[in-house]
Amino acid sequence: MQPPASVTVAQSASLKAKLGHYHNLKTLADKLNEIALRLGPDASTPAVQAALKTTPMDVHPDSVYHSEVGGSTSVDSFINRQGGLLSPYSHLSLTGLSDAMAARSQAHPLGNLGGALSWPVPLSADEQQRLHTRTQDYTDPLGQKQPLKHTTGGVLEFLRHRTPLAAEALTSPGATLNALVSSPEAQSLGHALQEQMQGIATDSSSLDYLLAAVILQLDPESITAPQRNNVAGFDLADDSLRGKSAAQIVDALRQHLVAQGKTSPELAGAAAHLLLAGRAPVFLVKDIPDSVTFGSPAWVNLAIAATMVDAHIPGRVANMSFAAVMLEAEHASGADVNMTNTAQRNALIDWGTANGLLEKKAEHLYASDELNNLVTRFSERQSVMLAASEAFDKDIPSRKAMALAELKQRFPDKEALFEEPLIRVTHMPGGDIRRRNQVPGVHSLLDVAMMDVGPDAVYGSRDSRIPVGALNANPEFGVATAFESQFKQVIEEKKNAVGTYIKHLISQLPADDRKNFEYGNVTFYQNHAHKLGLGLFSDKTELPKGEELLVRIERGGVTTAYEIDFNAGAIRSIPQWQAQPGSSRKANIVSETKVFTPSAGQTTLDTEQTPPGDSPSDTFASPRVQLIADAFVEHINLDDPAIKQQARGLTTDDNIRNRSDMIENFLLDLVPLRSAINHFRNGNIAEGLIDLSLDAFGIVTAGVGAAGKVVKIAGTTVSAATKVARSAKVIGMATFGAFNPLSGAGDLAVGGARLAGGGLKFLGAKGAQGVNALRGASGRYDLLKAASNEHGVVATGTVKIGEHSIDGAAVLKNGQWYAFDAEKMRAYGGPLQGFAPTTVSAKGQINQSFTDWLYKKLAGEIQSPEGPPTVLGQYAPKEFENELKRAQRPEKVSDFNAGYANGDPHKVPGFSSDSTILELQMLISRGWLGAEDVGTLVKQIERKKVRLIQEGFTLFQRDIHAVGGTLTPMPQEFYLSQVNLASPGECAGIANTLALSMQSGQETTYLGNMFKAAADPQDPVATQFIRTLRSFHEAVKHVDTFHMGKQPRQIPYHQIATELTDASPPRSLRIATKDHALLAGVMVRDDKPVWFYFDPNFGMAQFDSAEAMKNGLERTLNRGTSPFQHRAYGTNPGTPEYQVSYFESGDMQFYRDSAQVHRIASVPL
Repeated sequence: MQPPASVTVAQSASLKAKLGHYHNLKTLADKLNEIALRLGPDASTPAVQAALKTTPMDVHPDSVYHSEVGGSTSVDSFINRQGGLLSPYSHLSLTGLSDAMAARSQAHPLGNLGGALSWPVPLSADEQQRLHTRTQDYTDPLGQKQPLKHTTGGVLEFLRHRTPLAAEALTSPGATLNALVSSPEAQSLGHALQEQMQGIATDSSSLDYLLAAVILQLDPESITAPQRNNVAGFDLADDSLRGKSAAQIVDALRQHLVAQGKTSPELAGAAAHLLLAGRAPVFLVKDIPDSVTFGSPAWVNLAIAATMVDAHIPGRVANMSFAAVMLEAEHASGADVNMTNTAQRNALIDWGTANGLLEKKAEHLYASDELNNLVTRFSERQSVMLAASEAFDKDIPSRKAMALAELKQRFPDKEALFEEPLIRVTHMPGGDIRRRNQVPGVHSLLDVAMMDVGPDAVYGSRDSRIPVGALNANPEFGVATAFESQFKQVIEEKKNAVGTYIKHLISQLPADDRKNFEYGNVTFYQNHAHKLGLGLFSDKTELPKGEELLVRIERGGVTTAYEIDFNAGAIRSIPQWQAQPGSSRKANIVSETKVFTPSAGQTTLDTEQTPPGDSPSDTFASPRVQLIADAFVEHINLDDPAIKQQARGLTTDDNIRNRSDMIENFLLDLVPLRSAINHFRNGNIAEGLIDLSLDAFGIVTAGVGAAGKVVKIAGTTVSAATKVARSAKVIGMATFGAFNPLSGAGDLAVGGARLAGGGLKFLGAKGAQGVNALRGASGRYDLLKAASNEHGVVATGTVKIGEHSIDGAAVLKNGQWYAFDAEKMRAYGGPLQGFAPTTVSAKGQINQSFTDWLYKKLAGEIQSPEGPPTVLGQYAPKEFENELKRAQRPEKVSDFNAGYANGDPHKVPGFSSDSTILELQMLISRGWLGAEDVGTLVKQIERKKVRLIQEGFTLFQRDIHAVGGTLTPMPQEFYLSQVNLASPGECAGIANTLALSMQSGQETTYLGNMFKAAADPQDPVATQFIRTLRSFHEAVKHVDTFHMGKQPRQIPYHQIATELTDASPPRSLRIATKDHALLAGVMVRDDKPVWFYFDPNFGMAQFDSAEAMKNGLERTLNRGTSPFQHRAYGTNPGTPEYQVSYFESGDMQFYRDSAQVHRIASVPL
């Protein structure tokens, strides 16, 4: 295959620019977070706006924005230039936009780097083989290098031939890949492959084919024999990897790729990164704690979390930390039930096979009973570990603390006397004074409560402040008994926790080491020491024994030795001589290693056993491993009386009885991996995340102050099991309340089954999702119409995959159908064979039957939908406005505000996450909701309106920028959401007032007034503005009053542009659809004519030439992204018509309060 000698490098530049843009988004997120922290939660709108204007941010040199503003700009300027972003006005909007930008910046412009192998319908096996062959046959167009198939190190090394890489780029696999695929060599190869594969040309098509080609060169085995865990011949689920960290496994993959000659040592990291990004992104997560190892329950949680996050935003996981992934999983798990089920199934199977609970076999062969049993075993294992983690966190009871609590309850006003020795205690059995027995010493109230001397005690004191009468009336405190009970329970829980952790550590060892513990002859040793005295008759002082338990194991004639270090959370191999009897002396310190024989189980452990087979075993549940764990618990001796004495504390009586010979300052520190845990916590806080903690088993929990935020992030659509976990503030823990063991079972592999659930069923579900997205919740196919405005003819239908058909979408180009990605709104791949269209949209016009549409198109019979004229605005129930006013009455407004601020919409009867704005309005209109519930739903309506504004504004902005125009945003829904949520719209009043302001050149003042009024609608001046504009709109909102007494003309859209081209400025033309008011015209600014087009739903567009204005109106009024939003007049959909009239200053005589309108249009608030 010989490519053309010259190819475009536009996609290379585009990738660099996008990477630079993502870097800018990260900078923006950081700056917004800094502002939020600096201003605090009560920041006012003016303070926020001022901070945005005065806070600088760096601009990445590779981004397009850098060429416009240079290396630095203000945060406010950057936001305004992005399009679709609304400027923050409060602490909540600052943090919300910061979170959104941080999430967006973590994605990669190329998704999960799978290229054509990650398309909604990936390359078939035949296409993969053809692409692989074409790649191997590729020849350097400049003739400077031998054919690719003869290059040592494969495609990546071939690309590096003309791509000098800086040393720092080689240390970062992601940076290395970005540099290589952005190179001219890569663009040449990708373009050639696209043409040879007959792929449709898009802004990413060359890179899609290139990435697929590199992956197939590294992993050709996957073309004919795809396996989920097999990457380039490397088994990611091999038993030898159990207990290994992600970093160790990735390093093993690198070494494998080099050993197999698939790439060079310098590029092995980049190759591994590329393979894992699309196949197993969990291995690319940053800062995974050492305690989260493959085969552990914590790994299951991470694997599911990473799969879900990456499915939602492909490529994001590789740029996220462990803490961020686990936190984000709380949100992502509910986004796609099918994907969640598949991710859970795969992670469970990996855990089951790694731990000997499942036999390794083709994944679709597992029966539902096997997987249901696995779910039970896994859930039990997690419960045991959670219980252990909680036990580690429990404090050992303090008799003193318990006594103080009891004293505070009985004598709250005597706290200053609690530890004053002012009381004498006498025993009088049966009240007989002759048998009186005085307790030595003078005691305090605290002593009395801690001693709990019994019912026959009699208290006396010479100090009148002591409540002697109350003490003698009720001499017992019950502290001693309660302490004994609680102490015993906590110690038992800690013993069980220690045993659980030791079993966990053993279960994460390499295979041979696990077998040693499970089947070998085991002997234990302890390190002891004592200090010799210096006198004539040398005495000795025992020193604390070593914390580590030494283990000597003989199996199969081989002796190995280990050290179980609980605090370090490790079991390490040690030289054999360290685990045998011996002694040594250094000065007056004598060290001895002695045999330790546990009280139970040693006979069993003395006997070597034969493994039942070569398959992995469930080490954690092994009876012999349990005996070893019990031995370690006995070794650390939690029953040491000194521990209890430390917890009991000393009373005056204890001191008199010489009980003070306890171990002073004894610290029972039973939290393994404490330093690593603290490091994790400090790290995630430094990242700006919420207060997270990590336990010894790799379980992530939220701090007390973060619990509310976690619940908020997670939402409420969760299983009962998840709610239980959340009540314990556990983050990202897998729960299987709705687990379907057969989800994905028997799924036919397609395209190498490269993603989690990459089979036919999965692709069918994804295809159906795409079709549903194009159809929309309302069934009006709005997104399909929008797609057809950009791509011509777009259809939903069925796509043939082998002998099967799945739902899908396609675009018609040059007489052939190409697959269409509804999420990215672009076509991809080669010509489709056997696509059957069902619903077709052409230039924004829907036709249920493609055949009927084609016939009518040829016959010229396509008609625009007709309907009766309506008011210029959207419908909102009158009852909604009434109920809103009722809920905000003075006696109810506090409840309304509480619901608005903190209400949970899922607790409001009738609410659904899928409810539309109108449905929420109707729910409120019923009249039976309380003020708090109304406030809660009002917040949801506002959020949905803001979301719609952002989506629509982005499309509108794209149209305006495409023809060289500029845009000043002023969406009326933003304004109305703040000043009058019940309003159906005020477009007629807004448009006429703008026309008035244009006459005097005050349009900027007027639009600024709208922003100010929305920012503080309670201000008296703003209230007057709002009232004036609303009243004016009511007067001009109807079809027959919008033109203010003038007879409108009905003309085709292109005539509007023609008239305005020749018009003498200033000139404003009112434009009316059947339900919306618009404005267009020409004005003079800086002695030059400037054309404009104003849509109250989005803002005002300006054009510096009549030609640009004409193209802008062509897009907005005819063929652009939004003609389906305008109910135009006329009978030919290809030539929509509008009713128009020119605005004149004299038109204001039509309105009685014209002076007030003049004021809001020209005088700043």
